[in-house]
Amino acid sequence: MNDRHSPPPLAPEAALESDLAAVRVDRATTELKHGRAVRLSDADGSGPTGALVIAAVEALTATRFGWFAGLGVPMQLLLGGDRRHALGAESLAAGPMRLDLPPGATLDDVMRLAAVTPPGEAQAELPQRLRSGARPASADTPAMLSALQLAKRARLAPALLMVVEQPATLPRVAAAQLLGVSGADLRITQCAVIPKLRRISDAHVPLAAREDCELALFREENGGAEHLAIIVGQPDLSQPVPVRLHSSCLTGDLLGSLRCDCGDQLRRAVERLAVDGGVLLYLEQEGRSIGLANKLRAYRLQDAGLDTLDADHHLGFAADERDYGAAVAMLRELGISRIRLLTNNPKKIDALAVERLSLHAPVNPHNARYIETKQQRAGHLKED
Repeated sequence: MNDRHSPPPLAPEAALESDLAAVRVDRATTELKHGRAVRLSDADGSGPTGALVIAAVEALTATRFGWFAGLGVPMQLLLGGDRRHALGAESLAAGPMRLDLPPGATLDDVMRLAAVTPPGEAQAELPQRLRSGARPASADTPAMLSALQLAKRARLAPALLMVVEQPATLPRVAAAQLLGVSGADLRITQCAVIPKLRRISDAHVPLAAREDCELALFREENGGAEHLAIIVGQPDLSQPVPVRLHSSCLTGDLLGSLRCDCGDQLRRAVERLAVDGGVLLYLEQEGRSIGLANKLRAYRLQDAGLDTLDADHHLGFAADERDYGAAVAMLRELGISRIRLLTNNPKKIDALAVERLSLHAPVNPHNARYIETKQQRAGHLKED
């Protein structure tokens, strides 16, 4: 198993600062989820220069949008890079973008621009007044890039209502009431490729495929994400252990959705592991780590004709937002140093530098395009 990302131990002072930064980031993501604004300072946290007041568009209410409008400072919309194509701004260089909102823009306008329209409402074509009135520019400041990353950490769409802090015009009381976080806080909490995990609980849970199974729950110290290790049988740790990394998929794993092959892969993996023993790591990374809400938005876009990757791009996400540092940490805690990975995804193979065992699920009329897209555009390996 690849061990090249092991970070050196932190000095006590650095460890304390890392913990404090994690607290500020956790609190900021909670504020954004609840539709409240936060103050994000520039990358090094040095002060008000470059500070932004931001709020997640998808969580905004009319009251909070009115609070922003009442600040008397020009409002902008900050969007993930690939969202520019949906706005007809292909001439911009690749990367995030910000829009100057036209006078009189409403909360509904902002949600349409951000592709987070209310539930049940189709993604309609943008009105011309928004296309022409919202002037785009690149979002290339460290604080803006940090703002988009903060939204993704909260599993929110990378779309933020934003004003640039201007002490001469922004009411002092407004800034003082906001929770503060800096780009440096994000950088500190992201520098560890392999996160710190705690084994919280475990139990014997007999499965249909094999009765001698143990489930162990791990929780990340920063962010609180929870991942599950399913130890099937009695794997021989002196030999490479068969392992499956499986990202959570509520629709496929629990409901048996026909739109993907996740549920079939999960069940087939457990059956394969049941033969000689192995481990399945069930990772909290719904929708390639964009979250369930955004996955459902992407499904609506797929119904309108986009494939799974273009739908994610349309919302402002990369083709795959996952990382596998938590998987490495879990395997270490389980005492597993050599593995054989059940996967068709070359990124997983590269991330762990391991031997591959193929794992394919049945194709049906509902998931055929999904599987073809993964193979043709995301490089997933075809059946041997």
